[in-house]
Amino acid sequence: MELNKQSFAIKDNLHEDFWQENKLNSNIRRRLIRIVTDFFNHLKIEINHIKDITITGSLANYNWSKFSDIDLHVIVDFADIDENTELVREMFDAKRFLWNKAHNILINDFEVEIYIQDESEPHESTGVYSVTNNDWLAEPEREDPEIDWENVEKKANWLMNQIDRAQRLFDEGDYTDAYEHVIRIKDKIKRFRQSGLDREGTFSAENIAFKVLRRNEYLGTLSALKAASYDKKMSLPSEEGLTVKVGKMVEGWKKYLNEKAEVELPIYEVHIRVAINKSIGLTKADTFSEVRSIPGVTTVNVVPGTVAPGLTYYYETLSIRFCCVPPAGTAPGLFLKNTLLGGMRRINGLTVVRVVGSIDQLL
Repeated sequence: MELNKQSFAIKDNLHEDFWQENKLNSNIRRRLIRIVTDFFNHLKIEINHIKDITITGSLANYNWSKFSDIDLHVIVDFADIDENTELVREMFDAKRFLWNKAHNILINDFEVEIYIQDESEPHESTGVYSVTNNDWLAEPEREDPEIDWENVEKKANWLMNQIDRAQRLFDEGDYTDAYEHVIRIKDKIKRFRQSGLDREGTFSAENIAFKVLRRNEYLGTLSALKAASYDKKMSLPSEEGLTVKVGKMVEGWKKYLNEKAEVELPIYEVHIRVAINKSIGLTKADTFSEVRSIPGVTTVNVVPGTVAPGLTYYYETLSIRFCCVPPAGTAPGLFLKNTLLGGMRRINGLTVVRVVGSIDQLL
């Protein structure tokens, strides 16, 4: 594991893009309030339930880095909404997860993450700022902590090995075992991090190890594995199977071409906008190989100038050339809809955004 200790260095000042004269930038403050308002309007919950909106985490402290995000906490008295506060908590957890997943809101290149916090829960961070009242609830103090890097590396490596094991179980088709292992790991990480925060605070080995996992995208992989393994274990495979088997399909396609070598096949081209998830599924290269393995596809290339990398996805437009393979006489439009798009949607981690170009016959 490569551990970038410098990224955890304590800065001399709070981030200057966010803080002027010890107050939150007024434009940022208004934008954060608007985001929370939109979130509650989306839930159709009255905003008068909001007791406060706070920023906490590294951007409200001296340990900010390029890996920081904007931890936006919405303080609510859960009992105001329903006497079953655990049900309210679960509802908010689910809704804020979907909101964060559906939106990629950046302020000065830092991602906004919404959390809903019960009013009875204590603030544990050394830096907490009330966006509502425009003042510090807990003003941070700069300190140079002693970090047990050997312990951090030991704990982070152990957790990454556990996540890798869950990935292997998933890759081998043991979806139930993979899902159960993921649940155990997530519970372990939660308790493990909390114990460190309770004992030593932000700079405990457990909390730093947690941040290492988040920065190297292991936590994203774990969340993706949870969703994917649950979906797989609850699914019933069709006769054709749910995944594209690269080797077999490439072999079959080559065999078909050899058999039809003397037949002149028409070649078509179509442009398709796709999103490739960085945390789940295959690498970009392997994803393209999966697309090429769909019977009928001859070449797959990225259209120049269409790549738009995001935090979670790579967005790009693919130029795909194909022949209309058996059944003989398949119209290119039907091939696109049933064979090409159908095959692409079965590739793990690949999302078809839209077809952006008409089908052109090249030969």
